[in-house]
Amino acid sequence: MKIINYLVFLFILITPVSSIAQEAAPKSESPATTRAKKKKAKQKWKEQRKIEMQQKKAVKQHHKQIQSKDTRKRMKQEKKKSERLRKNKKEFFLIRWFRR
Repeated sequence: MKIINYLVFLFILITPVSSIAQEAAPKSESPATTRAKKKKAKQKWKEQRKIEMQQKKAVKQHHKQIQSKDTRKRMKQEKKKSERLRKNKKEFFLIRWFRR
């Protein structure tokens, strides 16, 4: 008789705890829907970035077009020079030898 009372008591104690634990667990979305959301977000980000890059390129192109021919030539030379310096490359040896 005592064994049955203990079993019933244990059953009563365990049942509410397990039901609370099941209710407290957050419901997660299926992996397929989260993957689809991530893919959509990434595609939207790519489109937005592409538009921004096109705008930057258009601004840069407009800036170049409003310069005179001599200024564009000087800008091109300075760009080459800065790229060379960034890569730690020396100038052409003849230029180094016959500097003013």
